[in-house]
Amino acid sequence: MIEPAHKDLEALNRRMRSALTSFFARRVGNACEAEDLTQEVFIRLARSAGDQIIAPDAYVFQIAANLLRDRARREKVRADYREAKRLEDYVDLDPLDPFRIAAGRQGLNVMARELAELPEKTRRIFTLYRIESIDKHVIAATFGLSVRMVEMHVQRAMLRLFEKMGGDL
Repeated sequence: MIEPAHKDLEALNRRMRSALTSFFARRVGNACEAEDLTQEVFIRLARSAGDQIIAPDAYVFQIAANLLRDRARREKVRADYREAKRLEDYVDLDPLDPFRIAAGRQGLNVMARELAELPEKTRRIFTLYRIESIDKHVIAATFGLSVRMVEMHVQRAMLRLFEKMGGDL
């Protein structure tokens, strides 16, 4: 039987540290966290210095496995909490609320009307860039403009829509 006195703990640390760090790194995917978990194993060993340990290598890896289980439980609790908090924002919200549907349709109608009132070239450039997601360079080449002019057309359209929609873009 080995009693993990201070000297024995140092020897165990020298012999097992790299194996433990590798063990944790493969499972957590983060070198810093693996080192922290390795250190926690040796802290727990130091706290149990008065206990007699029959198989120290197995005991070390049992502590390591327990730390991983504790970590997984904590992460699950945190993930569940984050998900619950995220869903809290939608608890009293009806996704098929008729008012929201009507307001959305009204907003789309205003936007379509304002787009129709833009100059033809500005409307086409804005539609190609913001709705069709076509690159500015392609639009510039198609219209025979510079990229800066394409940006100016898009900016004009955005400002006009922003003004007409009351800042609700």
